[in-house]
Amino acid sequence: MSAIRVLIADDFPLVREALTLAIERHEDVEVVGVAGDGVETLEQAHALQPDVVVLDLRMPRMSGLVALTRLSSALPQIRVLLLTACEEPDTVIDAVSAGAAGFVTKRITGDELARSIVAVHRGEPVVSPSLTAHLVRGLRRDGVDRYGGTTGKLTSSELNVLRLVADGRTDKQISETLYISPRTVQSHLSQIRTKTGVRRRTQLARWATEHLVT
Repeated sequence: MSAIRVLIADDFPLVREALTLAIERHEDVEVVGVAGDGVETLEQAHALQPDVVVLDLRMPRMSGLVALTRLSSALPQIRVLLLTACEEPDTVIDAVSAGAAGFVTKRITGDELARSIVAVHRGEPVVSPSLTAHLVRGLRRDGVDRYGGTTGKLTSSELNVLRLVADGRTDKQISETLYISPRTVQSHLSQIRTKTGVRRRTQLARWATEHLVT
């Protein structure tokens, strides 16, 4: 069996080096590339076509969640394993909703990470035990959320806001880019959610990608 080809994405060079050394101790795993931000992650994923991307959530230029959304849409054959220090319940739900094959914290060992990579490559879901309760609660609460909801026609202003959401911009950044007030941004987002039937911000980013809004 050929080795599982892995792309590591983290903004700290030392972390990338440590992860590479830890992962490559496993005989079935090979690191074929590294990336330092979300934009580079997408570029490397397209160029290298790895089997698995080990992706940090907090990165410059484009957040890990936005990169995940775009990877899931453009390269669905690649499994994405999120590795992060963030254990916020909503982040866990957003990550799984956006297409993550697994979600593990930086508390795990190198051997555990390698085993998680092998597992997600096989198609097995991987979630750190400390995050499982968040996931179950979130699925119960948001079980009605679906990407297919009732889609209405978005105005040009709403499309502009949605494109910036898909780029990972905050309400303040959208306000500054479009020269509108934060309240107007929030009003547009409310209308977008009503028309698309999509609630969560990361799901809006995915919806935008799937419907060729970006």
